[in-house]
Amino acid sequence: MQNNIFRTEVQKQKAKTTISHKDSIMLMGSCFAENIGRKLTEHKFQTDVNPFGILFNPISIAQSLNILSDSYLFKESDLRFYNNEWISFFHHGKFSNVSKETCLETINNRLLQSRLFLKKTDFLILTLGTTVSYSYGEQVVANCHKIPQAEFQKQMLTHQNIVSSLTNSIEKIRTINENIQLIFTVSPVRYIKNSMMENTLSKAHLIIAVHELISKIPNSYYFPTFEIMIDDLRDYRFYTDDMIHISPTAVDYIWENFAYTFFERQTSKLNEKIKDIHLATNHRMKDPYSEESMKFKDIQIKKIEQLQSLYPYIKFERELDSFF
Repeated sequence: MQNNIFRTEVQKQKAKTTISHKDSIMLMGSCFAENIGRKLTEHKFQTDVNPFGILFNPISIAQSLNILSDSYLFKESDLRFYNNEWISFFHHGKFSNVSKETCLETINNRLLQSRLFLKKTDFLILTLGTTVSYSYGEQVVANCHKIPQAEFQKQMLTHQNIVSSLTNSIEKIRTINENIQLIFTVSPVRYIKNSMMENTLSKAHLIIAVHELISKIPNSYYFPTFEIMIDDLRDYRFYTDDMIHISPTAVDYIWENFAYTFFERQTSKLNEKIKDIHLATNHRMKDPYSEESMKFKDIQIKKIEQLQSLYPYIKFERELDSFF
């Protein structure tokens, strides 16, 4: 009996564009943006991952892109004070702080850094998580910060809302970076807090929206993260214990598909060499000053120096520090 009877593998396809270590990549969106962003960063790609923190709904992603495209800086009136912390409805809770000044400084420093990065970004990867959104007054919020749900108005975004908002935001971005390329993906994370049916409806609207976006936006592509998880892996063993988020094994598998889709052979070979150095950096030696350990360090330093001579745009400062 053939193995493919028990599995439907999503067919791998080479994209019409390729990503290399010379490219700058910004990722925004749900937890999966963090997962792929971490993989890219570990393999020494130039990345900026979620400058506003994790964003779940497409309107919050569009709002964040608009802010990055402007010259706006956050001020005190943009913050709220709740549960002994200053918070921003545009940001994830990791930006919150008991100090108003620290909160604003953290938000604006990251904003300025990411605004500069966006101007030179070659690829913008947007991962849409859910159409469920919450509004505080007229504002769609990126995060409710554990404020009672009764203070928010819940709504399900339509694919028309999503297409309109993201199209406008991408047009704004291209006024400051006309050559930026877009990669859209739909998060495989299951948003089942309210119901399974709502999650299914939400993902359907996201997929419709994304395919409409890539049909009208030049230099935009779709990567089938959702389909790989749901139709290929298709098993609870590829989720974490909460049965909502995807497991490290699933992330690795999707990363392999991403690499096949967007990397040329030379880029993949370089990734293997970088991965070896990354693993060596995490290696714990019983006696770091033994002859064997010193020899191990020298070998790793030589590997790094060789790569730096061939690829001067790849930085290995942290790795070198760990071997000295």
